[in-house]
Amino acid sequence: MIHKKPGPITDQLFFLGDDHIAMYLIKGQKYLIIGGGMSFSVPLVERQLDEFGIDRKRIYGLLILHSHFDHCTAVPYFQRAYPHLEIMGSAETKRIFGIPKAAELMSGFEERARTMRGMGPSFKGIDLSFSPPKLTRVVGEGDQLDLGNGVVVRILEIPGHSKCCLGAYVPELKTLFPSDGAPIPVLEKDEMCIMANDDLPAYIESMERMSALEVEICAFEHGGVVSGEEARSHIQRGLDAARSLREQLRERLGKGESAEDLAREIMQRYTTGDHFDFIPDNVFLSVTKHMVSSAA
Repeated sequence: MIHKKPGPITDQLFFLGDDHIAMYLIKGQKYLIIGGGMSFSVPLVERQLDEFGIDRKRIYGLLILHSHFDHCTAVPYFQRAYPHLEIMGSAETKRIFGIPKAAELMSGFEERARTMRGMGPSFKGIDLSFSPPKLTRVVGEGDQLDLGNGVVVRILEIPGHSKCCLGAYVPELKTLFPSDGAPIPVLEKDEMCIMANDDLPAYIESMERMSALEVEICAFEHGGVVSGEEARSHIQRGLDAARSLREQLRERLGKGESAEDLAREIMQRYTTGDHFDFIPDNVFLSVTKHMVSSAA
């Protein structure tokens, strides 16, 4: 089953935002937000927290799964609005946040996306603009976040989409948060949207590791939530699709096809709908170029 509508997925898992930019709240004795979203999602997420009766004081932290602008530009708002929050991410995410040029680019993308949606610079008097969040805790492979009541979040390092990409897995809930490190369920006709921005072989290796997990729910930051039989098969199907894409790209490059033409072909297929309308075409093309070149 695919859940496109925000709301409770289980008693302990809440889908926030929407199926374009999703964030999640996990309940234990204390609560954790997973995903850093985008600033234009802030009013919607705040309203949902009210509608779902979430006690903000029980939210102890926010976990950033990777540092791309569409996964972290709501974080400065939450850090300003709720200074008690522990803000967590990978060591590579922390490094990237410390690069002035990277912060400048993310700030520009955030402002562009917010302006496209007719939003101003603040919400309830709190600044929405992006400045690099200060991570209060660096997490990596094997770390565990114990929320109490038997709910433990295991951290996975899953490079391939980006070097800084983390996954999160909750064994008790059989729930996987793969960020963009697994194919994103946004395309029609069950096609896999493979976003191996940084390195396709590394993406495949990460998928191989995730395929060994027992999964009943896959909660994505784009596309919503996949549950039940579809969740159980999604990672393996995605792994098969990524392997197939690598071989197809190698074969076509070997026959002399242009890497840029192949990258444009993939971009056009992935951007048919409006799920990635906040990503400029030149940025998306750069993503698919990296994927094609890494396949070779």
